[in-house]
Amino acid sequence: MNRYAKSFTITLLLYIAIFISFLYSSEEPQIKSSQTKSDQVVKFTIIQEAKPVVKKKEIIVKKKEIKKVIKKKVATKKIKPKIIEKKKQIIKKKKTTEIKKTIVKQQIKKNKSIQKITKNHQDTLNKHKYNQKKYYTKIKETINKNKSYPRVAVKRGIEGIVKINFTISKNGELLSFHIKKGKKIFQKSITKAVQNSFPLMPPKGLLDSNISLSLTINYYLY
Repeated sequence: MNRYAKSFTITLLLYIAIFISFLYSSEEPQIKSSQTKSDQVVKFTIIQEAKPVVKKKEIIVKKKEIKKVIKKKVATKKIKPKIIEKKKQIIKKKKTTEIKKTIVKQQIKKNKSIQKITKNHQDTLNKHKYNQKKYYTKIKETINKNKSYPRVAVKRGIEGIVKINFTISKNGELLSFHIKKGKKIFQKSITKAVQNSFPLMPPKGLLDSNISLSLTINYYLY
């Protein structure tokens, strides 16, 4: 029995060894073949990123958006000159209003100056007239002072008026004398009175040239 058991174990071990060797021999060529295949086939593949597929609708939408942007830009470009024109018009209006204001101010100043000049001129004229009147009254007063009442007229109680015309120079000198109306009894007296009253110097600048005057001299007893 022991001999059979030993032989059985030896044969079993042999079979196992054969089986293992068979398995080993069958795996090696596969490894080699895989190695040769891996050694032979060496390829490089460049992978490109796939381009995004743009749909037609999206392209149309984008085109519309671009058109809108372009239209907006054009609109802004068109609006700008309008704004500039409006600004120019506003500036022109301001300038015209300023010019009008300055013209009105100048006119007011002119009117004021004219009024002032006219007022001053009127004042000077009034003053001149007043001085003339004053000078003429002075001439009359001087002639009345220098006149004498004739004795014959006093005795007879004769009264009357004498109208005279005379011309004097700008310096107040008597140039001519004429009795226009009056009684003969008073003619001699009035002639002396007029001759004795001149020269009568007028105020400075009152007379520019020779002047002719007419006066009425009264002869009354009371």
